[in-house]
Amino acid sequence: MPIKALLGVLIAILIVGGIGGGLFYTVRSSSQPTNRPRPGIILIVVGVIGAVILLPLNAGLVLIQPNEVGVVFRQTASGDRSLLTPLQPGLKWVVPFVDKVTKYNAGQRSVTMASSEENLQASQGAVRAISSDGQVINVDVTVIYQINREEINSIHRNWPGEIYEDNYIIPQTRSEVRNAISNYGAEEIYSGGRVALEAEIVDRLREKFSTEGFLLSEVLIRNISFSPEFTDAIEQKQIAEQNAQRAAFLVQQAEQEADQARAEARGRADSAVIAADGEAQGILIRANAEAQALDLINQILSQNPNLIQWQYVNELGDNVQMIILPSNSPFLFDLQQLVDQGQAEVVPTPLPAPAPAPEEGGQ
Repeated sequence: MPIKALLGVLIAILIVGGIGGGLFYTVRSSSQPTNRPRPGIILIVVGVIGAVILLPLNAGLVLIQPNEVGVVFRQTASGDRSLLTPLQPGLKWVVPFVDKVTKYNAGQRSVTMASSEENLQASQGAVRAISSDGQVINVDVTVIYQINREEINSIHRNWPGEIYEDNYIIPQTRSEVRNAISNYGAEEIYSGGRVALEAEIVDRLREKFSTEGFLLSEVLIRNISFSPEFTDAIEQKQIAEQNAQRAAFLVQQAEQEADQARAEARGRADSAVIAADGEAQGILIRANAEAQALDLINQILSQNPNLIQWQYVNELGDNVQMIILPSNSPFLFDLQQLVDQGQAEVVPTPLPAPAPAPEEGGQ
């Protein structure tokens, strides 16, 4: 059981006991005037003394929760000195009936400024701002912050009773969001400038909050909406850019296909030229070889005219002993003699005169 609650129970018991002792003393005194009841007197004394001691002690005890900080205001005429050292979490004691303690929530808090269509419980409507190019932009923002425990006395003087959220946090946030958006064009925000915008808002608000004793944790841009006309124009522009990119891609693809076709045709032409050159060189080589061979044959035949006859005879079969030439040839060659002589000169032998043909009608 908490100490403060335990003290409250003891005080209640003492008060009840004192009242009971008083009643007991009164009843006994009325029935026996000469006999004063000692137990009643003891209960009254204990109850009064205990209540006198415990009531101020219990009244001066203040329990500060872990997420709280206490401002101690002493009712004196000493100006700023009336605010004493803030009370940190734990069980603290102040001068009862002299010091007044005001508790503040020192944990993280969030406030949302959004359109009612998206968040029906939003404390404020969306921030309406004008971009640098004159476009209307609606921004849903959530600010997460907490008070600085070391600056709680200053906060209590400037914004007593936790009125700072409605009177400072929300107005300052809306103002800085508008100021930040005025530095950007609508198309820049639409096309990806949200991160930079959010960072600029955080920097602006952190500086403003710190001057009043608040710590900024995070700024969340939950949604950014534009006018329908601007949205339609951006979409049409993106569609046109996509079509242009597609057309450029098709042109590039056609150019690549044409380059490939030209390369293939050039390769085929080069192959045909190389093949023709190779064939022509082969023909020239064969022609040169044949010409050189014919020159060599002519040289040999000019030195030995009968060699061709010997070669002819050498190619004949072994069983051929005589060659009969046509009737208009005046020579008959002896094959054995040509073979025996080798490359020797062949001597021609005159042929006998042909026999006269018989006359018509003769025997």
